[in-house]
Amino acid sequence: MKASVQFHEQAEFLRESSGSNIEKTLLKAVKVLALFQIPHYVCGGFAVQELGYPRFTVDVDIIVPDVEIAREKLCMNGFRRNPGSKITVTDRETKVEIDLLPGGNQVDPGPLTLPMPTHVSDAPQLLTLESLISSKLSTYLGRGIRRIQDYADVAKLIEANQLLREFGVDPKVREIYQKIWDELHAQGS
Repeated sequence: MKASVQFHEQAEFLRESSGSNIEKTLLKAVKVLALFQIPHYVCGGFAVQELGYPRFTVDVDIIVPDVEIAREKLCMNGFRRNPGSKITVTDRETKVEIDLLPGGNQVDPGPLTLPMPTHVSDAPQLLTLESLISSKLSTYLGRGIRRIQDYADVAKLIEANQLLREFGVDPKVREIYQKIWDELHAQGS
């Protein structure tokens, strides 16, 4: 428990010291989504830092059931569409981008679909650690070196949370998870 409090404090410090408006934009977005009864999950770098591994991120990734409806509602409430992108909106005030990802679908050629959010809340709903790691590994498997940050995030999350080799990741990504775990422990992490 002490370690998770320490990591949460580090994540909060990183958000505050970076001078970014990531959290402000996220809170604004989830309030808009809740207003229109749109469930969500927060994933990506923000979720990584909240679940044990503080790291810098420049945008927010939110999984929603219907990207177009979520984008429409956000654009009616302080966000603008990004030309040339079907999934990205920008907070008009902070200039922070949000990528809206389709729950129940794939965005990369990896083996998994994104989880479908079901809970409406005006507070950020983070993916579970199991789902976050599974989705990051799926993306890494689908795109390889172009998504090396996902691989690194998983390694850091394993270390920061002292996860077991048999941690409950999706069976479709278990082999790569255990490979990372084995490599970390072979090196005396």
